[in-house]
Amino acid sequence: MTVEIPYRADSILRFPGSSAIKSCVLSEDFTIQGMLFKKGSIVGFDEAGRLWRCNVSEDTAIGVLTCKAGSEVEFLPGGGIMSCVLSGESMIDGVPAAAGSLVMFHENGRLFKCDLSQNLTIQGLPVLARTDICFFDKGRISACTLSKDHSIDGILCSAGTRVWFWENGRLKACTTGRDVSIQGVLYKAGELVVFREDRALVNYR
Repeated sequence: MTVEIPYRADSILRFPGSSAIKSCVLSEDFTIQGMLFKKGSIVGFDEAGRLWRCNVSEDTAIGVLTCKAGSEVEFLPGGGIMSCVLSGESMIDGVPAAAGSLVMFHENGRLFKCDLSQNLTIQGLPVLARTDICFFDKGRISACTLSKDHSIDGILCSAGTRVWFWENGRLKACTTGRDVSIQGVLYKAGELVVFREDRALVNYR
């Protein structure tokens, strides 16, 4: 890193055997990699000098997101956010993420995880507010909590429970909302049903 960072003298850590900064507390407001960090923020770098993580002292706008004061932000090698806690509700990839939600991203910048701010139907699924929803890196849902009973691949999955999916969109696991026979196996309402990717049942009994 060629730019001299204003840091508190008692806060700096360097990589062993190097003058390169590993972490420090900013002694004044300072812009790093195009992002303005407030005085008192803790910033950390990888050995190549790229911003790796920070703990923001005030609500801080990073790209289109505003990260909550006192929370930790982690960055991808390319400079984008890997994870942060939102200070307010934000729309991310068309998904309303709740204030205070931990949001995480895939390496390609697509949303990986957040808490929904409201009950919403996403990709045909009724998803419960204030619960986390997860996505594969191409945008398909990988897991969520249902806001109401919902039939998936012919199985009634119970409201208020978690459902998981394979990347091809087929059901991976859910809690049954009623007694049902699946591939000759009787499942009682409230039991967890788990499928392999080839649709074979995984029997935990």
